Formats: sequence, structure tokens, C-alpha cells
Amino acid sequence: MAKHIVKEEALMEGTQEETSVVKVGDKFDEDDVSKAEQEIFPGGPTYNELEKWKSMYAGEVYLTEFDEENIFVWRPIKRKEYKDIAKIPNADNFYKEERICEKAVLFPANYGFMQMTNGKAGIPTLLHELVLEKSGFAAKTGAMRLS
Repeated sequence: MAKHIVKEEALMEGTQEETSVVKVGDKFDEDDVSKAEQEIFPGGPTYNELEKWKSMYAGEVYLTEFDEENIFVWRPIKRKEYKDIAKIPNADNFYKEERICEKAVLFPANYGFMQMTNGKAGIPTLLHELVLEKSGFAAKTGAMRLS
């Protein structure tokens, strides 16, 4: 099934913020057994897996497509997960970025050191930035002075 990207636009304090929403098909009916095992994109996770992840992570499951061969489904990380990674002694930023990706990536399964080492250099860095953004490391609005 092809994925459809719908652009939603919202005006906020004179700036325009654009959010992409990936519609992976019609509303999933848990009783529809035929659709349950269908992949949400070719070679990807099934609707069953997607629904399981959405229930586990309060609906916060995201998809990022770098190219046709590098499509990731991931979730934000929790504060404790972030602190545990931040406290790793003698770890450089690259190591921490990779640990964040390992925690957050749901698909491909077992995305880890070997895949990151042999894959495109920028993917773990950019993916880690996206994970942190959705994990609360970016404010919806800038600082506003109150008078």
C-alpha cells in the first residue's frame, strides 16, 4: 500500500509551521484480519505491529524516510532513558547518538551498531535529532517576554 503524505499548516504568532502527517491507510479495524498482517509500506512493519507500538507509546510513533532503502519507524525517548545515556562515562557524542537511535527505533528491528556503522553516515545523527525534538527538546514556540 502506498503511503500518502498530507501537509497540515498552522499559523502561530506570525510564523508558519508545517507538519507532515503520514496516512498509512484507512482507520485500522482490529477485527479486520486481512489488513492486520499487511505491511504499512513494502518491506515494513504490519498494521498489527503499528497498533501495538501506538498503544505502548501513547500514540507517539513516527516514520522518517531518508531514501527508498532507509525508512525508520521510531518513538520519542523518556527522561530516564535520556539520563541513562547521558551518564555513560567516556562516551563521545556519536556513541550517545547511536544509543538514542537504538532505544527509539522500532523498525527496522534490532537497528544497532552494525547497521549504523555500515549505513549512511548522517542517518544516526539526523535520526537522533528528530527523536530528541519529539522527546521534548524543542519548544513549540520561542521564548516570549511577558509584560
